[in-house]
Amino acid sequence: MTTNPRKGTDPVPMEESDQLTIRPLGAGQEVGRSCIMLEFKGKKIMLDCGIHPGLSGMDALPFVDLIEADEVDLLLISHFHLDHSGALPWFLTKTSFKGRVFMTHATKAIYRWLVSDYIKVSNISTEQMLYTESDLEGSMDRIETINFHEEKDVRGVRFWAYNAGHVLGAAMFMIEIAGVKESTYGTHIHEKREERESRFTGLVSEIVQRGGRCLIPVFALGRAQELLLILDEYWSLHPELQDIPIYYASSLAKKCMAVYQTYVNAMNDRIRRQIAINNPFVFRHISNLKVCARN
Repeated sequence: MTTNPRKGTDPVPMEESDQLTIRPLGAGQEVGRSCIMLEFKGKKIMLDCGIHPGLSGMDALPFVDLIEADEVDLLLISHFHLDHSGALPWFLTKTSFKGRVFMTHATKAIYRWLVSDYIKVSNISTEQMLYTESDLEGSMDRIETINFHEEKDVRGVRFWAYNAGHVLGAAMFMIEIAGVKESTYGTHIHEKREERESRFTGLVSEIVQRGGRCLIPVFALGRAQELLLILDEYWSLHPELQDIPIYYASSLAKKCMAVYQTYVNAMNDRIRRQIAINNPFVFRHISNLKVCARN
């Protein structure tokens, strides 16, 4: 997609560098391997560098063979989910990319654990390993962090981050080149949060009170923490449920819980108010399955 950022009704001859070009290298009409190239005034910015969750090896990568990696000035990662960050160790250690890469502090902290877990799973499920733990460590050295609302300038590209609210540390970036601004965030109307939570907790309550069991496969880190908070609060408000145990079976979620407790100030007002009274991530009605098994 190309657009002319100049305004006015009279046609103006447009130089090639005046074209604002937005080119999906992944996540174009598909879910996964989010990677968008933005080009304007000779500047090249990559937005996210994810893997396709349904593919493995080189097939899971964005279509980066369509670009010259050493020409990319800047790479911005919106959040830690693998479909947005999972190809980053490969791109930083296996290509000629020489630019700078930024993400928020919380994103970098959880990215480390999430990608490490992906490497372990890939070792079991595929012979086509994209990268190793050593490559991950090498990528950590290249990643720079940015605070929300902090302005940066890289080779004439100004950018700053806003809190996207998707998961801890998730950012939408505002990018400015030669006075023209572009946002990385789109709009979508979602069902009201209160209605979604009520449907979820009501269904869980109905199942367990008739003697059933709920198995909730949650593959997205961040969503796991959110559901644990919702269930723990709901159990606290309903004494009739408190003899029914809740377990979560994820060593990765347990590791990342420490990161969530570290970056409480990046969360919403409700969580910040609650932690002043007690830590909401120290669950009263939920236990880690492995801990319970040892006991």
